[in-house]
Amino acid sequence: MSEVLQSREKARDPLTGFRLLRIGLNPPRKELYGRLNRRAAAMFTDGLVEETRGLQERYGPVKALDSLGYRQGLAVLAGILSAQAGIEAAQQGHRNYAKRQLTWFRRELEVHWLEGFGNEAEIARAAMELVEKATD
Repeated sequence: MSEVLQSREKARDPLTGFRLLRIGLNPPRKELYGRLNRRAAAMFTDGLVEETRGLQERYGPVKALDSLGYRQGLAVLAGILSAQAGIEAAQQGHRNYAKRQLTWFRRELEVHWLEGFGNEAEIARAAMELVEKATD
């Protein structure tokens, strides 16, 4: 069996010797999307296009520059998107990615879903209670 196949087989083995606690955060979608939009806009304001230019000059067309944010930065540099359109495309991309993540993790069994953001005191307390129960 090739190393790749062996690696894939091992990845399918369940974790043994560990107690797992799965905690998922499910903040209100409108608030989540607002945060994602502000973050994507801030990336551009804080120099994403210039950073992308520097990375492209230094490393050329590497796969990492096809990730969220950099992809839109490259489009702005190429004149395909305006700066505003680049921000909007990055915002949409981040919202789509967040939605895919939530869909993926909803398939996980035994997730303790908390309805909020991890930096909220009430959510942090609820998470700690789950951890304490799991370690008893």
